[in-house]
Amino acid sequence: MVVLTAVLKAAEGKGDAVAEEFAKLVPKVLKDPGTLGYTVCRAVDDPTKFLVFEQYENREALTYHGQTEHFKAFGAASRGMFAARAELTFWNKVA
Repeated sequence: MVVLTAVLKAAEGKGDAVAEEFAKLVPKVLKDPGTLGYTVCRAVDDPTKFLVFEQYENREALTYHGQTEHFKAFGAASRGMFAARAELTFWNKVA
């Protein structure tokens, strides 16, 4: 299993637009082969901060996700909406 978190910071005033784009993306990602989970959360104390919790069967499923048309469309639609690059962390499941 591959577990990945991405922490993203929306540009000032773009938090709601980012949330809308994620709302379009998530149902499509959940249909991708090998995707076990894809959850997007928004920080309670900072509406510009987002956490994406991703789970895939294997690396191939993660690679597939990054190459899908819907993920590319999300990237195009959200271009300029983020204050910085995502902070990515890979995890090992322990329990």
